[in-house]
Amino acid sequence: MQVQGRPARQARPLLPVSYTRKGKSSTKFVRKGDLPAVRKQLKNYERMKLLMEKWIDLAMELSILRLTKKLTE
Repeated sequence: MQVQGRPARQARPLLPVSYTRKGKSSTKFVRKGDLPAVRKQLKNYERMKLLMEKWIDLAMELSILRLTKKLTE
């Protein structure tokens, strides 16, 4: 169907990419040529999240050790 005054949309091969952020899942559609870059970005994002979680866990552990050391001095 063509709206008057607008050219017909060309069919572009779009592929779904699903991801989760803040507990909510989403799906976006990307062009086939952009798919490798988008997947790499999502993989990097997942790695960054894991590293941040580990960093926070280690910082909390260090804080507890410092507090324990001060209490025993």
